[in-house]
Amino acid sequence: MDIRTARMLTLVLAAICGLLVVTALIQLAGYGRGYGWLPADAADEGLRVAEVDQTPLKIPPMSSFAEVENRPLFNEDRKPTPLGDDAPVTEGPPPVALNVTLTGVIIVRASGTRPELRIAMLRDNMRNESLTLKVGMPLTGDQAGWTLEALEPRLATFRNANDEKAEIELTTTAAPARAPAPAAANARPASAPAEPSKQANEAASDLAKRIEERRRQMREEAERLRSQRGNSPTGQKN
Repeated sequence: MDIRTARMLTLVLAAICGLLVVTALIQLAGYGRGYGWLPADAADEGLRVAEVDQTPLKIPPMSSFAEVENRPLFNEDRKPTPLGDDAPVTEGPPPVALNVTLTGVIIVRASGTRPELRIAMLRDNMRNESLTLKVGMPLTGDQAGWTLEALEPRLATFRNANDEKAEIELTTTAAPARAPAPAAANARPASAPAEPSKQANEAASDLAKRIEERRRQMREEAERLRSQRGNSPTGQKN
């Protein structure tokens, strides 16, 4: 053990001894000796501790709360709230009319532990945006007072806070008609055929010109062959 360690150990021991001496002096001076438990039959100037819980609670008379009634703490003007016919009628803003379009419906039937799921795909016409709602969810924005109450394959039912009901039917957009496939030659023709386009007319006219040109060439070829046969020796009569 070096000298530095020995000095530190000596200081620690001296501090502990000093603390013990101070504690002993306090005890000799009498501090801490005057505390103890009172006997069971000893009574204080007030009520006994055991009697506090047995004493019934006495509510002060209402007259002692007159100042609270005349100047309510939670009113901004510290005036009593009028009751009866004098009370002001506060009406909320009128409900916003439902303005959405039902664009799609998703219904997943329940199977096993999976519950049934119904989702409506909507178009908020007021905010011009698309959204999806499950049954029981409210709309957002100005139409937040409307809640999706029920959903059928082609019908969505909404209800607002005033118990007003609104039904929205599914809106579908017809797809453009497709050109008939070559294999569908025997298919039933449409009631109103579409007018041929300019390109189709030009193609048909060009095809007719080619056919007419080919016919003319074939007639000239036939006349030339006829002439050759008529001028040949074997083609003359005896």
